Amino acid sequence: MRRRIAIGGGVLAAAALAAGVAVLGGADDPGAPAAAHAAVGDTASVERRDLVDRDEISGTLGYAGAGTLAAGAAGTLTSLPAAGAMVERGGALYELDDAPARFLLYGRLPTWRDFTPWMTDGEDIRQLERNLRELGDDPDGDLTIDDEWDWATTAAVVRFQDERGLTEDGSLLQGEVQFRSGPTRIGEAKATVGDVVSPGRQLADVSSTERRVTVDLEATRQRLARKGDTVTVAMPTGQSGRGRIVEVGKVAAPPAEEGADATIEVTIELRGKAAHGTGLDQAPVDVGFAVDRRKDVLAVPVKALLARQGGGFAVEVVDGGVRRMVDVQPGLYADDFVEIEGDVNEGDTVVTAR
Repeated sequence: MRRRIAIGGGVLAAAALAAGVAVLGGADDPGAPAAAHAAVGDTASVERRDLVDRDEISGTLGYAGAGTLAAGAAGTLTSLPAAGAMVERGGALYELDDAPARFLLYGRLPTWRDFTPWMTDGEDIRQLERNLRELGDDPDGDLTIDDEWDWATTAAVVRFQDERGLTEDGSLLQGEVQFRSGPTRIGEAKATVGDVVSPGRQLADVSSTERRVTVDLEATRQRLARKGDTVTVAMPTGQSGRGRIVEVGKVAAPPAEEGADATIEVTIELRGKAAHGTGLDQAPVDVGFAVDRRKDVLAVPVKALLARQGGGFAVEVVDGGVRRMVDVQPGLYADDFVEIEGDVNEGDTVVTAR
């Protein structure tokens, strides 16, 4: 967790040293020669920037859309994709009796009935027809994407079956296809190749390919998490990424152990390169939630801040080879920068400690 710095006069020097802030002797004269000042290190510019102070809380890196792959028919499981494998539209999710089985289609509705030429109208027909067109099973454009089954639907289903070695009867049984929101990642196996399975037998965990981070946040700290807020995520690779809070639980879970606090689940969507990085699942990460913000303030690196032994702070400004001490009032500390107020301007050059 990042610490804020609050310093009283009696412990100023010790606290400043702990924060990485140089301490000046009480006799410093703003007009004294450079030798009386802090040792020259690097220099930096006074910047105008936004600062965000964050608390880091442990989270877990995983995938969105978690679910379970179940057998759709009886037989012997002869092939199951390895954990981490991805299946796309039209692909088989496993093999049964040495033949591809249960093909993946994209859609919001689950497969809740068989698809047959005599079925009643429904949105699931529209969903099926949209997939058949995307897979190229309507080469002449005869399909009308709607809630009705017609001869063009049957023809497209037959093409789908022919390409996958299925019986070309124009019908798809409920266990032959499975709808999910998009490309599907195979997770931990729950069955072993060679097992004799029956319909409904769990075969493996599945998820989408979209990265998600979940945080069990203490319910008393719920104010830290607001839907739409941006957070930082320290990835297992050592890199840092950004995410956006997409869901904040409304029901607190009981504490995991005696003496602990109840928690709410916060779900975070990763953005940028972090969303396509490591393939690790259920890996620990550190999530930075915003505690305080300052917009469009003057700031310098914390290493440029000098604590005066008699109280107060200063920065050493370099102007045309002349160095002078300028008293400043520090504000928010964040991301190795500190907000300052004083007789300084954006673009001024300041000395930073080695």
